[in-house]
Amino acid sequence: MMRKLSGFAGFVLFIVFLLLSWQLFDLHQLLERLRMVLVQPGWLLFMFVVYLLSFVLKAAAWQAYTGREHAIGMYLHGIFYSLLFNHLLPIKVGDLVRTGVLMKKASMRWDTALHSVVIMRLTDLLVLGTISAIGMLWLGMKMSWLAFAVMAALVILAVVALKWFPIRRWPFANRHWEQLKAIVMSRKGPYILALVAVSWILEAVILFGIAHMGGIQLSAASSIWANSITIGGQIFHVTPGGIGTYESTLSGSLAVLGVSWEEAYTTALLTHTFKFAVAFILGSYSLIRMPIGLREAKEWIQIQRKPSLNSNHARERTSL
Repeated sequence: MMRKLSGFAGFVLFIVFLLLSWQLFDLHQLLERLRMVLVQPGWLLFMFVVYLLSFVLKAAAWQAYTGREHAIGMYLHGIFYSLLFNHLLPIKVGDLVRTGVLMKKASMRWDTALHSVVIMRLTDLLVLGTISAIGMLWLGMKMSWLAFAVMAALVILAVVALKWFPIRRWPFANRHWEQLKAIVMSRKGPYILALVAVSWILEAVILFGIAHMGGIQLSAASSIWANSITIGGQIFHVTPGGIGTYESTLSGSLAVLGVSWEEAYTTALLTHTFKFAVAFILGSYSLIRMPIGLREAKEWIQIQRKPSLNSNHARERTSL
């Protein structure tokens, strides 16, 4: 059900992108803005370095969660592969490839590797949601009491479910729950959360840089908020790299910040183009430094998102 709703939302956002393109696409303006970007290689290099650093922090957080037994480079390659496949295919399968890289290179069980990837994704959503909420309050946006009531009810239901759900009946689920609880309650928890938070803050440099080079006065705080809203919207990913979803969400976020729709749309196109270029550059680097076979990647993608609760079945997936 959730996948259908997500797909429908992604389809709607893509239609919005087509409508925006019909009304706002101006090739002359786009080429002029692109020229303004390309004549400032210093800014481009700075954006690339900071963007790369954001991935290093994400890799460090992932490494800390799994136990620091392997070099951070392996985790970086996993993230780069995930980035590449998400920008190549119309569905988000990068996390499965990321799981497969960790399983193969770290000789880790499939379900254990998948557990760490899922937790990192949930941490991403927690951070992005928090930044988005803080930004809405900072911007003075009004939220209805109904919205607050719904969110409060969901939190209460989650707490009750975790408290009373008979998780101990399932050794598979219980093992992963205990692992998560142990790490969250340790010193690692705040450390991992801080790394992920700073990584998403740094990623906003792309939007800030593209806007700055185009003469748009966008503060760092506004860039961080708009970037968080936009990345959060990528859960509705139905096209390679979230084409359409990204532009619609970012254009709307910038319009809320007072940027004209024409400038917001062009900025969204250029920002996403930069991220596409980086995805292919970093993905190609990983293909050279830590190559994986296409057959392996296909098998990882085809593995069900919900591993079997049968421990023997899970052990059969420890190697390919």
